[in-house]
Amino acid sequence: MTLRLLLGDQLNHEHSWFDTVSDDVIYVMMEMRQETDYVNHHIQKIVAFFAAMRSFSEEKTDLGHKFVYLKLDDERNTQSLTQNISWLIQENEITKFEYQLPDEYRLDEQLKRFCESLEIESSAVDSEHFLTKRDHIATFFAGKKTMVMENFYRSMRKEYNILMDGDEPATGQWNFDAENRKKLPKGHVPAKPLSFEKDVSELTNLIRNHEIKTIGNIDEKDFIWATTRKESLELLDFFVNECLENFGTFEDSMAVEHWSIYHS
Repeated sequence: MTLRLLLGDQLNHEHSWFDTVSDDVIYVMMEMRQETDYVNHHIQKIVAFFAAMRSFSEEKTDLGHKFVYLKLDDERNTQSLTQNISWLIQENEITKFEYQLPDEYRLDEQLKRFCESLEIESSAVDSEHFLTKRDHIATFFAGKKTMVMENFYRSMRKEYNILMDGDEPATGQWNFDAENRKKLPKGHVPAKPLSFEKDVSELTNLIRNHEIKTIGNIDEKDFIWATTRKESLELLDFFVNECLENFGTFEDSMAVEHWSIYHS
C-alpha cells in the first residue's frame, strides 16, 4: 500500500498521479496548526485554503480515489505533518510513502529529513506546476557572472515556442515593459470583477474556536474567492475575455477607488 501526501498548494487535478484509480494508493490531506501558526496569515487565506482542499478531496473521492482528510478538529490530528504521516503509515500498513516536491524550502527540508528516518521506501515527484524542473534555473545560470532574468525568459520562450517566429519574438520585440507602467486614465472604470458568494461560517468558526492568530477581516456570509475547480475555470475565462486586453498596459496600476483592476 502506498501513501501519497498532498499539500494545500498542490491541488492539481491534472497531475499524473490521478491518471489511474488504485485501491493500493491512499492520499492524505491535512488541516494543521503547523501550517496555520508558523506565521500569522490573513484569515481569508486560511479559509480559502481549507475550502479549496476540502473541495479537491471530495471531487477526487467521487472519482474513486482513496482519501484520508484530516480536518483541523479531527481527534486523530496531531497538528504535525510528520506525526500524522507516521501514524497513518502504521495504521494502514504502508510500504511506500510518496510526496510532491514542495514549493517552500521549510517543508522541503522537513520532508527530506522525515524520509531519511523512515524504514519504508519513499520518493518525491514533481508537482507538475511548472514548465521547468527544479534545477533548471541553476543549470541555466551555472558559470555565468551575472543573472539576468530576461535572458532566462527568452530561453524559455525559444524552448517552448511561446509567441515566437522562428528564433525571433512574434512581434519583433521581446518585451513591452516600458508600455506596462501606465496609470488608469481619469474617469476610467475597470471591468467589474467576477466574485463568488458563499457562506464560510463553518470554517471561520473552526479557526476562531482553535484561537488561531490571523490578520485581516472576513465577511463569512459572503466569501468572494474561487475555491473549486469549476469556479477557478470560470475566473480564468473571465480574465481572458474581460481583463487580458488591458492587463499589460495597467499591470502596475493602483487606484484607491477600485480594489480590482485588470489583474489575474
